Amino acid sequence: MQTLYVGGLPPETDSEALRALFGEYGDLEAARVVMRSSTGRCRGFGYVSFACARAAARARAALDGAMIGGGRLRVAEAD
Repeated sequence: MQTLYVGGLPPETDSEALRALFGEYGDLEAARVVMRSSTGRCRGFGYVSFACARAAARARAALDGAMIGGGRLRVAEAD
């Protein structure tokens, strides 16, 4: 399994939107947007986990730097 950090997400993003965006690159094990407890809105980042490292690499290459909702995504391997 390969997990990617996804930064630069717009405030209205939820886990289902993140899953839809990254799911076209391969089978996802999980997609999670980190939410603010006070507002229930996205804190601007999340994580996606792919079953296959090759799919994660394709998604990273395609989406790192992509413009989404007026902002630029940052996609990197998660620690």
